[in-house]
Amino acid sequence: MMLKDFYDSAAIADTKVKCLLTEVESFTQVLRLMAETLEQEKIQTSFQVTGHIGNHLSNLATSIRDGQETLLQLQETIERVNKSVTLLNGPRKHLRLRSAADEIAIYQQQIRSYRDTLQLTLQTVIL
Repeated sequence: MMLKDFYDSAAIADTKVKCLLTEVESFTQVLRLMAETLEQEKIQTSFQVTGHIGNHLSNLATSIRDGQETLLQLQETIERVNKSVTLLNGPRKHLRLRSAADEIAIYQQQIRSYRDTLQLTLQTVIL
């Protein structure tokens, strides 16, 4: 039974890695667009504002930068897992994925935290 489970998991390891890379790319695009928006002159003027809104916009920029760093770390980990070899590529990729699972989970949790912070900050600013 364990050998069959390993075989089945190895067969979909490539799909799992591709899904992780897609998630990273999607959130990277969102953060890039948000950063570009915050860099617009009209928004930059708002950063000069002190008080409640200024603090929120500053926190938003910090969360975007931190999120981008974490995404880069996650992407490096996934790319390390995703390297191809000629002999037993699927099973070896599955083993690399399993060994990196805790690290990937930590990065994913950090990204969820950044995403939640961004959502809450944007909702607060909109109000």
